[in-house]
Amino acid sequence: MAEKMTTIGAGAHFKGKISNASTIEVSGIVEADVATEKLTINESGKFGGSIHSKLVVVSGSYDGNMVADSVWLMPSSRVSGEIKYKSLQLDRGAALNCRVIQNWDEKTPSDTEVSASEEAKIAATSNKDNSEVKA
Repeated sequence: MAEKMTTIGAGAHFKGKISNASTIEVSGIVEADVATEKLTINESGKFGGSIHSKLVVVSGSYDGNMVADSVWLMPSSRVSGEIKYKSLQLDRGAALNCRVIQNWDEKTPSDTEVSASEEAKIAATSNKDNSEVKA
């Protein structure tokens, strides 16, 4: 499947919703809600709105609510709002004035099952140890 790329060039102003784009590059001004694989806000770019993405790279300005697997804030970036992330790289010089939340995910069912089985093993071991006395 071909990559679907959307570019908002310098001097352009976009307001609305962007969908069906796997990669978005912003050099202009964007006020939107986006869901994408990769979003890049270049140094001249300004983005306001919500972002849901696997990778977000910010060199420009961002204000809004971001949920991303990986976030990379470059030295010229200016970020406000809220960031929920799994991996965050903050380069020296980046300005961060927002709420930052790591590992926002709730436990998955498989995590819960593992925890329950581990607890059962511990309980079984404890009961066994209590019933046997070793010299």
